[in-house]
Amino acid sequence: MLQALCYCKENGVEKITDAKGVARVLKNARSLVWADITNPEEDDIDLLVDTFAFHQLAIEDALFPQYQPKMDDYDDYLHIIVHELNYPSRSAQEVKSQELNILVGKNYVVTIHSEPLPSVSKLFQRCQNKPHSMHQGSGFLLHAIIDNVVDNYFPVVDQMENKIEQLEDQVLAKADQSVLESIVDLKKSVLTIRNFIVPQRKILGLLCRASTPFIKRAMSAYFRDVYDHVVRVSELLDTYRDVLNSTMDAYLSVVSHRMNEIMKTLTIITTIMMPLTVITSFYGMNVELPEFAWGLKGYLLVLGLMVCALGGMIIFLKRKKWI
Repeated sequence: MLQALCYCKENGVEKITDAKGVARVLKNARSLVWADITNPEEDDIDLLVDTFAFHQLAIEDALFPQYQPKMDDYDDYLHIIVHELNYPSRSAQEVKSQELNILVGKNYVVTIHSEPLPSVSKLFQRCQNKPHSMHQGSGFLLHAIIDNVVDNYFPVVDQMENKIEQLEDQVLAKADQSVLESIVDLKKSVLTIRNFIVPQRKILGLLCRASTPFIKRAMSAYFRDVYDHVVRVSELLDTYRDVLNSTMDAYLSVVSHRMNEIMKTLTIITTIMMPLTVITSFYGMNVELPEFAWGLKGYLLVLGLMVCALGGMIIFLKRKKWI
């Protein structure tokens, strides 16, 4: 699905919904066109090939997931791949990533993604309502898009921090299988975000030093600000990874301690019952003993021996402070 905005100083912002309209306004070198394509269809691909004349490799990368952020320089335009992150639901443990392709030239920006992205939709609406958001050119629009994507990382890492704090409390309260699964899922999420953050940090480092007809040297400060945000997210992830490793160690310690307590209890029970087992085994032999002829007195004797053995064993274990 295609939706586009065309900004020019004389007419302000015009919304366009078809490929012919994009081709028409793109001819005006003084205008700025932002074409946003969600789940590209055949007509959208024709627009990329015929109107924008993008390289075949750039189109291929935009249509098929690349899984890793990157930036390619095609002289007249840049192709940048970044990823937006979010939790599918409040109860979800694993982070979902969505790829965003940005192709930026002198008087246009094309964004391509398979699903609607909140950061792109929000900025698109803002540009439509406030035309001056696009008056500084394609370089500033590129910065705004990437800045919105990166800003969306902070709610994700904040939510992750809350989940980690809850896990730390749960480890001490009830170290069960669900807690272990949550720890593993969060560790996967941290790894997933790091796999996107590190390459994007390199891309922003390149944009800070870039000098093209549409990215002026003066813009380096803006991209450096986004770069600082990415570095901050990266540092938070390193902290979360260490905390999760510590939480996993705490979980294993709690489980091990619980197992030791169980084994201790079972061992104490077995030790206490051992004399009783010896006595019953002794009198259970197929040999006639004198006590067998005593009748009730013999029964009471054996019962007394068992009670004394039981009491003596309990006193012995208490003196050793084992119970």
